[in-house]
Parts: sequence; C-alpha cells; structure tokens
Amino acid sequence: MKGGSNVGTKGKSEDGPGAKTKGSPSILPYVMKYLAGDALAAAIIGKGGSTIAEIRTSCNAKLGLTDKGEIFPGTECRVLTAQATSEADLNQVSAQVVDKLVELVKSAGASEACGNDGELKLRALVPRGAVGSIIGKGGGVIKELRESTGAKISIGEPVGSGQNAEQIISISGSAEALRTVLAEVNRQIQLLTSEPWFSTWSTTSSTMKAMGNGMTLTNPLLGGQNSGITTMMQVAQGMPNYVMEDSRGFALSCVVPNRLVGGLIGRGGAGTKEVQMLTGTKIGIREIPDDPDNRSLNIAGPLANTCAAYMLMMKRYLDSEAASLSAAKPAR
Repeated sequence: MKGGSNVGTKGKSEDGPGAKTKGSPSILPYVMKYLAGDALAAAIIGKGGSTIAEIRTSCNAKLGLTDKGEIFPGTECRVLTAQATSEADLNQVSAQVVDKLVELVKSAGASEACGNDGELKLRALVPRGAVGSIIGKGGGVIKELRESTGAKISIGEPVGSGQNAEQIISISGSAEALRTVLAEVNRQIQLLTSEPWFSTWSTTSSTMKAMGNGMTLTNPLLGGQNSGITTMMQVAQGMPNYVMEDSRGFALSCVVPNRLVGGLIGRGGAGTKEVQMLTGTKIGIREIPDDPDNRSLNIAGPLANTCAAYMLMMKRYLDSEAASLSAAKPAR
C-alpha cells in the first residue's frame, strides 16, 4: 500500500493532468502541507483536475494529494503537499487554497470541517522542528498572530518522532487571517530547509488507509518496524477524538494471583497510588467470590489513560512475579 505524498511518483493520480512532468526534479526546495477533507480536496482538484493544474501553473508549484482514503491520523483529511522554488510561490498556493475554501463555503454552506463565512477553518501540517518558532518564546509569536489577525490558532501533538514528526496547526478566522497565519507558518518552515531531516519531512507524511471496518496505517515517520509498540502508536494515532475524549470513561479488568497482590499494591498502597497519580485513573483490587486464590484488578478512566495505567500495573505484576520466583528458588 502506498503512503505519504504522491509527489514525485510515476503514473497518473486522480488529481488530474499535469501532476507529473517527465524529467522535472522530484523535490523542490520549499514545501508546505495542508489537510483537505473530501469536499475541499474535490474543490482543489476541480473537474478533470483542471483546478489543481491551474494552481500549479499560476504558482509555479508542484502539488500532490494523497490518494482518496489515505488520510492523516486522527482526521478524515488527505494531505496536500506543495513544493516550489520560493517562499513567495508557496504563499500564492496558500492564498489559492483559501480562495477555494471560501468558494466551497459559499456554495455548499457552513460545515464543521470548513467553517462558515465569518469563521473559516483550515489545517496545515508543520514539522516539529518549526513549532517552537511558530509559538515563540513564552508564546509571544503565536499570541501576536492571534491578536493581529483575530484568528484562533492551535497546535496538536506530534505524530511520529524527531524533528520531522508532524503536528497539525488548526486556524480559524477570516480569509485574510488564514492567509496571514499561513504566510508566517510558511516563513518559519522554510527557515529549516537546510536541516538534515527536512528532505524526509518534505517527501513523506504520516498517513493511514481507511478500509471499511478497519484501518491500516502507513507511517514512514514512525519507521517500518512490525512491533507491538509501533502497532499501539498506530492505533492510538488513528483514533478519532470522540473515542479518545469520551467523557464516560472506560474500564479494564483482569485476574491476578492473590500471592502477587502485595507487590502490585506496594508498601502502604504506594504502587497503585503512584500509577493513579501518573495516569489520572482509579485502580481497585477486589476479592472474587468463591475464588480465594485470585483477585480482580480494575482500572477506570479515559481510554488512553486506562491503557497506560494497565501497562504500568503489568510491569508491577511482572516485577512482583519475578521477585516471588526468585525468593522461591532454593539457595545453593
């Protein structure tokens, strides 16, 4: 399965004619990335790819959209990657993306994804290495942007690791506010083009394939290791907010041997108290009727916190089990 931006790949993409030019360089030095839901992606592509071809020509830029259904984790958006030979050309791309957003809202009406006439919504992807400069010392830069443009700006958690991990910057406000904020984001990103990780960020994106009842993540920034940790991160990053933030909370239960309960709880309950404080969960160990040899370990809280607490308690379980087996060995 393909992953990341389709910039520089061979063959036709659904974003229309002109997507690939034989003999042209596969990577241009300046790069911006945007997130586009189905409606905005369709508006940017245009009938038969005419709109995206026009943007490429007028902005002297290369544009590539991930395939339909190839989305950024935690969203339902495809990744639009723009490459150009100057920062100014990318500002023109941003301006045209905003123009398409304005046209879409006027023609299709307000929506959660795109906002309304008074408050448009757009998201872009930035490398982790640029986030500090966008925020500024003590939050000074982002505060000034908010005050000068009237835009609402927020930055999400990184997907992946290292300086080329990707973070979503969400912007809402007037069309002019979006253009101004994107121009500053563009400026900060392009200051990093000489960094050794930049070329990796410019040519790859963390994406996952929506596949009916399930999802398979293609995430070059996380590496291709087929490990439990990678799988856990992939699943967590692919969860929509309504699952991760469900106010009702979740519960996990398991059975543990009575003989290991002391090690799980710790002296005076210090072990479980520490895990509860770290994770914001509630942990209880209860007797099981008619089962004197085992007890029930119960953890409750938000989904991610509950899973984290379970892992920490399983570490305590394994440590307690190892200590018990060591104590049981006869001395030589």
